[in-house]
Amino acid sequence: MTNYNVSLWFPVAIYDASEIISVEENTKIYNRGLELQRTTKSGGDNWIGDTYTTYETYPLHHDEIFQPLLKQIKIHVHKFLEEHNSTAELNIRGSWLNINTEGTYQEFHAHNGNVFSCVYWVKAPTGSGRLVFEDPKQPDMLPIMNIEERNDLSFEKIGYNAVERRLIIFRSYLRHMVEPCKNKIPRMSIAVNFN
Repeated sequence: MTNYNVSLWFPVAIYDASEIISVEENTKIYNRGLELQRTTKSGGDNWIGDTYTTYETYPLHHDEIFQPLLKQIKIHVHKFLEEHNSTAELNIRGSWLNINTEGTYQEFHAHNGNVFSCVYWVKAPTGSGRLVFEDPKQPDMLPIMNIEERNDLSFEKIGYNAVERRLIIFRSYLRHMVEPCKNKIPRMSIAVNFN
């Protein structure tokens, strides 16, 4: 009888943590985010999905209100590093606010030049678009056909629902996007890059 083994040598890992700061701290961040939307020009001029963002216009890691959250995110980034058997010390290289209203979205992109990227949802009302990741092997010119049910070897895309006070950490090379939003109340998230 023939024996065989299937090994997963290059898995894609995504870190997921909930309620990393208190409701009170989260509320302070939400209020500050709405204030920034009123007073700070949106960045990301090359995006077509019409997301309000402070990318390259207002770095959150220089604002005291965001410090408790960013401190917790850094702790979780280092926990994820430990899962990789790494003792590296990573630091924030960029941080920005994103606000999505009905009909807005974020097209597929990656955060080149960084090790880890993070998304934290401050506000996630009903209808908020999911954060969707794409298999880094896409587009595969010769995909496996006739898959009856997707599994760890065959997923091409995976989505995470927006949940308030939820943190997702991933390798920065992973292409990701935000689905078109149907929410009436603003959906607010924070993105952070580490290297």
